[in-house]
Amino acid sequence: MAKGGLEGVERLTRKLAAMTPSVRKAAGQEAFLQAEEMAAQMRRIAPRDDDPNNGEQVRDHIHVEEGRLGDVSYVVISDAKDAKGRPKAPRVELGHVAANGRYVEASPSFYPVVRSSQRKVKRRIANAMRRAIKAEAAK
Repeated sequence: MAKGGLEGVERLTRKLAAMTPSVRKAAGQEAFLQAEEMAAQMRRIAPRDDDPNNGEQVRDHIHVEEGRLGDVSYVVISDAKDAKGRPKAPRVELGHVAANGRYVEASPSFYPVVRSSQRKVKRRIANAMRRAIKAEAAK
């Protein structure tokens, strides 16, 4: 069974510290490119709310930030807020009951992209690291 939580992060941090700078740079660049690609996909399929009184648009507030591990990890965030300042993305993603009592259907745009991209992202980062290792070995 895979270890999760803090132990997994510590183990990954040790592995990253053992990497050469060129391999770490290649992994970081590819991770950033993949995070940006995922964010762009999310923006494309995010629903658009035409009522200006409903707060911010979800698609306008999907962005990439650096993760906990520094230059090799990136996080895609959707942080739109409604007119009252509450997070809007979870209600759009999962569906909710509106103020008038009717149910608003879910319109997922975040997790379908994450699930469909997960294997491809891991493979591309591993390939970038492998190419960097081979280039370093050829020197």
